[in-house]
Amino acid sequence: MGTMVTRYRIEDEVGRVLTDEGFFSYERDDAAEFRCEQDAIEECAYLPGTTVEQFQRYAEYPDFDALASFKERAAA
Repeated sequence: MGTMVTRYRIEDEVGRVLTDEGFFSYERDDAAEFRCEQDAIEECAYLPGTTVEQFQRYAEYPDFDALASFKERAAA
């Protein structure tokens, strides 16, 4: 059972995304994904002219935090 997850990516002023390798690419599928907005903001601080963008994508497995929360609610 999959779910939608929220992620964050860093984009430059021309719409390229930061990749895991530290380069910018027009291929959004290559974007480095951040689970935490604060982590993306901290990385963005080192890259002048960039912004943090939020997006959602389908995930086969939910985040561990969300899964733990679900299990806690189910146990209550």
